[in-house]
Amino acid sequence: MRDIVKSHSERQNVPLFVDMDGTLLRTDVAQELLVRSFKSPAAIMAVMSGAVKSGVTGVKRALADHVEFRADLLPYDPAVLAYVKAARRAGRRVVLATAADSKVAQDVAEFTGLFDDIIASVPGRNMKGAAKLAAIRDAAGQGGFEYLGDSAADLPIWQDADWRGFAHVPVQARALASGDAVTLLPVDKAAPRSALLRAMRPHQWTKNLLLFLPLLFAHLYTDPVSLMRAVLGFAAFSLCASAVYLINDMLDVDADRAHPTKCKRPFAAGQLRPRSGVFAALGLLLAGLVIAFALVGPLFGLVLVLYVALTKAYSFWLKAYSTIDVVVLSVLYTIRIVAGAAAILVVPSPWILTFSLFFFLSLAYMKRYIELARVTSAGRLPSRNYYAGDLNIVQTFGIANAALSLLTMAEYISSNDVQDRYQAPGLLWLMLPVMMFWTYRSWMWANRDKIGDDPVAFALKDRISRVSGLIVLAIVLLARNINLDWMLP
Repeated sequence: MRDIVKSHSERQNVPLFVDMDGTLLRTDVAQELLVRSFKSPAAIMAVMSGAVKSGVTGVKRALADHVEFRADLLPYDPAVLAYVKAARRAGRRVVLATAADSKVAQDVAEFTGLFDDIIASVPGRNMKGAAKLAAIRDAAGQGGFEYLGDSAADLPIWQDADWRGFAHVPVQARALASGDAVTLLPVDKAAPRSALLRAMRPHQWTKNLLLFLPLLFAHLYTDPVSLMRAVLGFAAFSLCASAVYLINDMLDVDADRAHPTKCKRPFAAGQLRPRSGVFAALGLLLAGLVIAFALVGPLFGLVLVLYVALTKAYSFWLKAYSTIDVVVLSVLYTIRIVAGAAAILVVPSPWILTFSLFFFLSLAYMKRYIELARVTSAGRLPSRNYYAGDLNIVQTFGIANAALSLLTMAEYISSNDVQDRYQAPGLLWLMLPVMMFWTYRSWMWANRDKIGDDPVAFALKDRISRVSGLIVLAIVLLARNINLDWMLP
């Protein structure tokens, strides 16, 4: 960036016109609102009606009227914001010139308090490209003007401007992004591919290792065909899970921006545009379903479709209802085990499914307990039907379900199925103290706020948790393959 004080003093009488989406903001508000409109049938109907009446501008106005957004939470580009503030201090006239709807532009202008006027779209008139240039010329009068933009649509405006700045330099404008007339150039930003990869959350794919549990307890891990089907099932689930993460982040972007740590997620921070997220999510979802139906089998594919549908129902509606939300989370983890069984064409053990429901219900309650412990005494969880006064009962439910999962494990170990399947079934009792240790240690740590936001993610990262998991795995394998009859008298 050039010396701001000097450059603004040289152009004190030259009005500055600033684009909004992609320039002042690191996101596109219309794209965000369009994605979030799918959470409301009324908003979707309004968008369709606006499209019929006024085309693109009607859609923008319908989104502004029916989808809530907060200008104070939007990701502003700090370099552009600093440049505009310096222009204001120098006494320059600053205008927000955007193709966004005038209602959205007005909210942004009022929040920042940096603009003397706005040029924005209204139903029937889209302020983009040539239309925006004509409006800028009228507002600038006989004198010249400076324009800050970011996209190829701004090309005619940059060409006509006396001074030009770039929040992003499109390929078509590279020749214009040099010389004495350039006032602002972009700082380094995160590469879109890197941001997309982070938004996909590949580290969360480890949760899909639950698909291998039926393979383990059916003792088919030495069968190449079953192993390959399980691996393909894992890949299909992981791709669809990443698609779900992308969609959820786009739907919950305002809540993420208000969160102390989630505000750094790519969509919330403006490192990734919603349009890119939608295309990536559709591509991942399609790839996952193709693998599921074509390479694993139709039964597995149907279970995967059920998982995706239930996940979306949770994201759109069910997570707003207390108790229902945690039960659904537990079911979503259990469905992974059902999917693993469908992949290798075995009937899932009712013992494993029951244990999974209780165990993951306990972890879901732990997640809510951690969140509730951080709210004020009179507060409630955002977008959740939980209040601070529910803290103790949530903890009680969580610990009770943890105990039920351990009881289920004990019943399973003493069942006839175990006696027939394992050479040394007595060794399986060693799993119980390990799981007791891990479960109650985790609740103690949750009470001390040392778990983080997600207990499952904690279990995957915590060294002691990983060691405990490996011990349990080793016990199962030893009980299956080691004959201890020689130890008997």
